[in-house]
Amino acid sequence: MASATFQVATYEYYDWSSRKTGKTNLNLRGAGGETCSVWFVEDPAADLKAAYQVAPNYYAFYYHHSQLQHLIDMLRNEKPIYVFFNDDGGLPNSRISTTDEPVGEGEIT
Repeated sequence: MASATFQVATYEYYDWSSRKTGKTNLNLRGAGGETCSVWFVEDPAADLKAAYQVAPNYYAFYYHHSQLQHLIDMLRNEKPIYVFFNDDGGLPNSRISTTDEPVGEGEIT
């Protein structure tokens, strides 16, 4: 089983033309060359595939398409953002998240 963590340095997202499924993708990249490809499932009732390691330093995560805007908002407005991959014991413990932040920190303007 494997686990890995990296801080997101850059991201890109895009919509494919002329696809019936898998129309939107989000790629999160770390400064050390790590990548997390996020695939979005359009059917809100569909079960999501478990996150998995595609290759060294390359991970695939799955979310419902309705979660895309929330993830983009997090990437635009929070920092730092981390990718946590963990499939120890076969449990779905992978996530994209912040870490502990002070209460009432607010955004710097």
